[in-house]
Amino acid sequence: MKPPAFPFKRDEAGRMIADEAAIGDAVHLGNHVAIYPRVRIGDRSVIMDGAVLGRVPLSNSTVTRPITSAFSDLIVGNDSIIGCNAVLYTGCTLGRQVMVGDLSSIREGCTIGDGAVIGRGVMMLYDSALGRFSRIQDQAHLVGNMVIEEHVFIGMGVITTNDNEVYLSRFGIAPAKLRGPTIRKFAVIGAGATLLPNIEIGVGALVGAGAVVTKDVPPWTVVAGSPARHVKNIPDDWRRSIERHFGL
Repeated sequence: MKPPAFPFKRDEAGRMIADEAAIGDAVHLGNHVAIYPRVRIGDRSVIMDGAVLGRVPLSNSTVTRPITSAFSDLIVGNDSIIGCNAVLYTGCTLGRQVMVGDLSSIREGCTIGDGAVIGRGVMMLYDSALGRFSRIQDQAHLVGNMVIEEHVFIGMGVITTNDNEVYLSRFGIAPAKLRGPTIRKFAVIGAGATLLPNIEIGVGALVGAGAVVTKDVPPWTVVAGSPARHVKNIPDDWRRSIERHFGL
C-alpha cells in the first residue's frame, strides 16, 4: 500500500506543512517538522524538530487487524509540547497542556486528557485513552484498546498486552479479541511491570516493579511478584489524603 500524496509547502527550515493544516496563534514549529492535512494545532503549542503530525496508518496483506482510512482530524490542544521526532497519527485528540516526549509514537484513534505527560520513547497504540494529568514514564508500551483513567502513574518500561488469542488469531484461524487492561484513577504501576489482556487495576491500587499481573487488582491494594499476588492494602491515611485532596 502506498501512502497518500498531499500538497505540501516546504520552507527554508525543511518544514513540510500541508495546505489544509490549521495552525493556531504563536505556535512554534521546529526544523524539519512534517504536518499532514487534517491537523489542528492549538495556540502557543510547541512542535519540536523532526516531529510528524497527522501520519496516516498503513498496513500490508499479512496484518490481521484491518486498517481504515476513515479517520478524523488530529487535534493538539492549546499550550501543548510535542517532542523531537515524535510521531502522532491522524484521528487522535490531545487536550490542553499535554506533553509528548522525544521519539514517542501515538497511533490513530487515541485520546489524551488535559495535562497528561508522555515520556520519551513511549509507544501508545490505536484506540486507547489516557486520562487527565496521568503520567507515563519513558519507554512504556501501551497497547491498543486500553483505558487509563485520570491521575495514573505508569513507570518506566511497563509492558501492556491485549491479545490472549494470538496463538490461533495470528493465522486467522480464530478471531482476534483485542482488549487491553483498564487502569482506574490514582493507580500506580511500578517500573517494568507487565499487565496481561483485559484485566482491571482498581482505583488507587499499586503494582510493584517487575510484577506480572494476570488478573484483576482490587482497589486500594498492593500487589507484587510473578504472578502478582496481594501484599497488603494501601494505608487508610494515604487513601483518605488522596480523597480529601480531590474532594471525594
